Amino acid sequence: MNFLEQMLLNIGFSWQLSMLLPFLIILVLGASIGFMFLKSIKATFWRSSLSICIGIVFSGVYFAFYPIYISDLENEFRIEKNSSSNVQNDGFMEVLVLPDCPHCIYSIDLVKKLTLRNASAKIIYKIVSNDGYGGGIEAKLKDENMRYLHVPHNADIQTLSKGSYPSFVFHERGAKVVQVWNNNAFGSKALDFIESKLNRD
Repeated sequence: MNFLEQMLLNIGFSWQLSMLLPFLIILVLGASIGFMFLKSIKATFWRSSLSICIGIVFSGVYFAFYPIYISDLENEFRIEKNSSSNVQNDGFMEVLVLPDCPHCIYSIDLVKKLTLRNASAKIIYKIVSNDGYGGGIEAKLKDENMRYLHVPHNADIQTLSKGSYPSFVFHERGAKVVQVWNNNAFGSKALDFIESKLNRD
C-alpha cells in the first residue's frame, strides 16, 4: 500500500475504499490544477472539459503505478468442506505458505496490517514442509511476532491450497465449509469480507 492508501486505511476507511478513493482524489486534484492553469481560456465549457481531461491523465498516471486488480472489485473465493465444523472457536484465518516462496513472504506485511486493525483476530500461518524447514518466511514471521506452525503436505493441505501459495483460508464460527482465496484473488474485497466476519464473531 502507498502512503495515501495507508492514510485512508488508518483513519477508518474500508480496504476497498482505501484503494479506490485515491483515484477520485487524484482526479479532482488534477482537474483543479488544470482549471487554475487554464485561465487564458475564457470559455467555461472548454476550460472545464480540458481540466477534467487533465484530471483523468493524473489518475491514469497514478493507475500505472498503483493499479486496481479484479480482487479489489470482486470477492472471488472457493468453498471447501471443513473436516469439522468450527463451533467452539471464534472465526479465524490461516495462511498456507511455503518456506521460501517470495509471494508468501510478501503477504506478511498485508496480514500484519489486518491484525493491527483487528487486535483480537485469530490469524495463524501454516508453513507447509515435510521436514520442518521454515526458510525465509519463518524468520520473517519471527521478526513480526506472528503466530505460525509447521504442517506436512498432506491431503487436507492439497485440498485447500490446490498447489497455490500463499492460500488464505477463513473458518467461520459454526460453518462446515471454509472460504479459500489464492494469492491472485486475495485483495481488498476479501479483506473487507474477512473483517466483517471477524467483527461479527
